[in-house]
Amino acid sequence: MYNMLLLMLLLSSYSKKEKKGQNKRESFKKMELNIPYTLEKIELFKKIGPYFPSEYVPLINRALMITEKFIKLYQTMEFLIQSESNYILHSIPVENNQQRLSYIADTIKKELSNEEINRIGVAAETILTLDKFNKLLTIFNSIMSNPEILNTPANMMDFLKPLMEGRNEKEKKQIEDMTKMIEIMKTLNLSKKTNEKEKLE
Repeated sequence: MYNMLLLMLLLSSYSKKEKKGQNKRESFKKMELNIPYTLEKIELFKKIGPYFPSEYVPLINRALMITEKFIKLYQTMEFLIQSESNYILHSIPVENNQQRLSYIADTIKKELSNEEINRIGVAAETILTLDKFNKLLTIFNSIMSNPEILNTPANMMDFLKPLMEGRNEKEKKQIEDMTKMIEIMKTLNLSKKTNEKEKLE
């Protein structure tokens, strides 16, 4: 029974093409193992295994364990014989280092949760802090070059967006409501001034 299971799980999962005189490295390259198919069969045996007679359970467990170890060994050997791995295919062009930092920070925030960022530690937190500082500096420079831009509530909301990062939805809603209130007050004030001007005329 044990030998039969090993044959079913192993021998039907790969074909070994080996010529006389080949070394182990060359022989390994010629061995084709259908890992997904083999893993599916392992999962199948794990599910149907409880229905076998109790005396066969230890044999099934041993057969599955040996097969899984063989797969891990195959995957490790396959990785080790690779001459190179191009995980990053090309570098994305950016205008400046500030934009590069912004892209990196946005990717970190998109791909990682706050808990994962905290686990990574100082490196990720430093990148995010520098990115926020750069955005605030950009806002400051825009305001200094054109102070009248703050007269438009919509522009104010754009400036406040970097400050809203990391805040919960309730805090964001409060900031948005505050901006809308400023816009309403500004409209009312403008209307009042218009009425006063008309009376004087």
